[in-house]
Amino acid sequence: MLTYGTERRPGDTVVISEKIALLLTDRTIPADPTRVQADARWLCRFVRPRPDSLGLAQPVKMQWVIDTLGRPRVYAAAAAAALTRPFGIRGGFYRVAGPAARDIDGGRPPYEHLLFPPFDVAEATELCEELAAKLEVGVAIVDINDYGGTIRARSAGALPERTLLGALADNPMRQRRTGTPLALVRPVL
Repeated sequence: MLTYGTERRPGDTVVISEKIALLLTDRTIPADPTRVQADARWLCRFVRPRPDSLGLAQPVKMQWVIDTLGRPRVYAAAAAAALTRPFGIRGGFYRVAGPAARDIDGGRPPYEHLLFPPFDVAEATELCEELAAKLEVGVAIVDINDYGGTIRARSAGALPERTLLGALADNPMRQRRTGTPLALVRPVL
């Protein structure tokens, strides 16, 4: 960004894909299918993935959620989904399990061998501040997809979260092979 990036102006915010930030800071986790336990394999059969994403239908991701949140919470989330889904209420699992279950990424090409856990907010904020000092503009780490997204962290000089979400709402960074890991959001004056 310093050498080849576009001209940055005061008020700009450099937006970095959470996946790239995790890769570059070595915070990914090996996706090891050999350690997936029976309950993760069983639970993932009931996940209804979106058309372009497997989500927790991948046993290795479900195992990470169980390891991270604990069996009692994951089982409670599964029970909530089982009780609410027949009434047309979707997302019960994620409401009980929380953002960690929703935000786990990876397990598909070209990173089928890696999982991308959600970036710890404090660590992501620290990275944003460090990069902002070097780039001399605001920095935000984001997890955006075609269904919405999250501003994981931002530096003190970055645009407000609401402004960033509005600018990124149509997913201009795209996904997978057609995506870009960086974007520049410039306020309209």
